[in-house]
Amino acid sequence: MNDTALVDWLASGARVDLTAEEIASKRHSEFATRFVESLNPDDDLGATEESHQRELARRVWAVHCDLNVLGEEEYSSVWRLLAASTRAAIKTYVSMAKKESQ
Repeated sequence: MNDTALVDWLASGARVDLTAEEIASKRHSEFATRFVESLNPDDDLGATEESHQRELARRVWAVHCDLNVLGEEEYSSVWRLLAASTRAAIKTYVSMAKKESQ
């Protein structure tokens, strides 16, 4: 494709169809972002440290549940995108949320 054809194509607003791999990659990235955002709220989530921690656990648990429905392979793909410290925090808060629900 020459430069003029590329510019014309871009200007046309033609929609690009994503491959299954690109769609999966985007989904994995979005879940990784949701986990990070759930762990890093913009504000305090409670009047006490305990209530703040419970709310963090609730938020992480919600993302965990949404991702867990998609299966182990999907969860593993997202897990690999996360930093070790983030994975450790997720484990802590998921464990906390499980205890709260019992």
